[in-house]
This record gives sequence, structure tokens and C-alpha cells, in this order.
Amino acid sequence: MSGPGESTLRLWLKPSLVWLALLVLLGITVGSAYIPLGVFNGVINYTIAAAKAALVLIFFMHLDRSRALLRLAALAGIFWVLFMFSLSFGDYLTRDWNGSATTLEPVQSKMGVRERGTYPQERLPLVPRFGKRD
Repeated sequence: MSGPGESTLRLWLKPSLVWLALLVLLGITVGSAYIPLGVFNGVINYTIAAAKAALVLIFFMHLDRSRALLRLAALAGIFWVLFMFSLSFGDYLTRDWNGSATTLEPVQSKMGVRERGTYPQERLPLVPRFGKRD
């Protein structure tokens, strides 16, 4: 005997379980922020973020029951995002600067003889980090 309540329950069961899994992963993410694990905090949080993104893609965007062409398009999008992030992180990790475009460096030629030993903060000009302009 199947009533209208059974079909409604079956309809809401899968999204509710996915929502509950997302909430559990959110709790783990928040909890891991308070546990000092060093480098592994980032690894754990990125893994959890990938799992949450996979849950959203598969269940809420219905990639589990879509056509192969749509799955291929989603896979190409994920590949492209990973490619762009790898280029950005590769650029960032190979530089030897702290991220600012300028740094405080004294200009020796503009200072007097007495001032060369001590460099007060107000006398340090902002010098472009990537060379002088022509």
C-alpha cells in the first residue's frame, strides 16, 4: 500500500541526505580551523571543499543522470579551472617578493652624508619593485 506520503518522502530523501552531508562537511571544515595541524589544515580543507563541490555538481546539478556531452562539458570546465589555478599559483610561487608592488628602500644618492647611517621611516621613498620607469 503506497500512499502520497511515501512518494513525497522518497522525493525528499536524496536531497536531504546530500544537504546533511554538506552540513557535516561544513562542521568538519569549521572544526579543522581550530585544530593546529600545520600544512595539513590546508590539505584537509581543500579536500573537503572538493568533496562539497562534487556533491553539488553530482546531485544538485543532476550530473549523475545527464547525458555524456553535458558531463564532458562539466569535466572540461573543471579541467580549465584547475589549469588556470595552476598557472596562477605557479606564477605566485616562483616570485621572490611579498606581494606588494612597492617596497621601502633608501635612495643613497639623494641622502646627505650624515643621514646615510640612519634611515628614518619618513625619509624612505616608495621605490617600484620591478625596476625604474623609462
